[in-house]
Amino acid sequence: MPTLLAILHIAGCVLLAAVFFAPAGVPTLVHLLKGIVREYSLVMLLPTLLTALVAVWISHVDAGRWLRWGTAASALLVGILAVWPATSAWRMARAADIPLHLREYFRPLVGARPLPSHTVRFAVVEGHELHADVFLPDASASRARPAVLYFHGGGWRGGERGYARAWADFLTARGYALISFDYRLFPPATGLKAPGDVKCGIRWVKDHAATYGIDPDRLVLFGESAGGHLATLAGYTEGDARLPSSCAPGDTSVAAIISFYAPSDLVAYAASAPAPLEGFTGVPREGHRELYELLSPINHVGPRSPPTLLLHGGADSVVPLDASQAMAARLAQAGVSHALFTLPYAEHGFDIWDGGFGRQLARAQVGRFLQQHAPVD
Repeated sequence: MPTLLAILHIAGCVLLAAVFFAPAGVPTLVHLLKGIVREYSLVMLLPTLLTALVAVWISHVDAGRWLRWGTAASALLVGILAVWPATSAWRMARAADIPLHLREYFRPLVGARPLPSHTVRFAVVEGHELHADVFLPDASASRARPAVLYFHGGGWRGGERGYARAWADFLTARGYALISFDYRLFPPATGLKAPGDVKCGIRWVKDHAATYGIDPDRLVLFGESAGGHLATLAGYTEGDARLPSSCAPGDTSVAAIISFYAPSDLVAYAASAPAPLEGFTGVPREGHRELYELLSPINHVGPRSPPTLLLHGGADSVVPLDASQAMAARLAQAGVSHALFTLPYAEHGFDIWDGGFGRQLARAQVGRFLQQHAPVD
């Protein structure tokens, strides 16, 4: 019995470690578990304690030396993995003067999230209806308020505007309107269509700003993953005739951009993720480099680009951290106000779990950035 129990604990610890260090290309479920394990690593202290107790028990019974050492080593390994992400988060929080709360940390992974104040159809493009969810602050404002325009992730082929509900309470409590938009997904290919849908959404907000008490000059684009790519691409190509709005023409300028773990150079990204990019663009990179370059936000950065906040996980196995680092370097070269906040331990989508340290750090950085570039009066 002790031998079997020890073997099971060792196997469990090895499995946890395998999930913790899962590389790119693993099944979606494994990737999801990896993100949870890293964001809520302190929970692994429980198996660490149990394995340590088993190790003590094994040391007092007749068992092989390899079993005693293996159980102790397993407990040590999982203990280190439990502590490292949390320690990393606390160090970042301390350096940035951001409070972290254990009470928030132990909330449910996904708690109650608000429903939109309104859902509207903002465009019909090529027979495809595009809708937007509008979240408004409860308190009335004496003057027009800034708005955050949200674009969801999902690899350009999935996801939904409902993802914005995770940010709704945080933003509306601070006086911001939040509007989350549809955009066309592939298939069929939408490389030259989805950016136009984003600009169409911006135009719609500017045209209907008075209806919702929004200041059309204080709009902030916020995108995650593929949505971050589209937000930066649309924000940096205002007025570019090659990427027009898919509906009403006109001004699509914005005050600032927030981009989470997004590709910036599709030519480079195609080397590691050719399939989604071929679906998005409709063609492979070989022989169509100009199209990939056109759809790469990094190639459109200029001195007049909007201030940009970039957030990325250092352990991102979907979009490498290099993407945001390269973007930050290009923004610096162009003299654009920007900030790159890296979470060394974090996976792709680190902010989607309610209460996790990644969410807490991200919210603080987003709040500060908005206060600097689109403050609520």
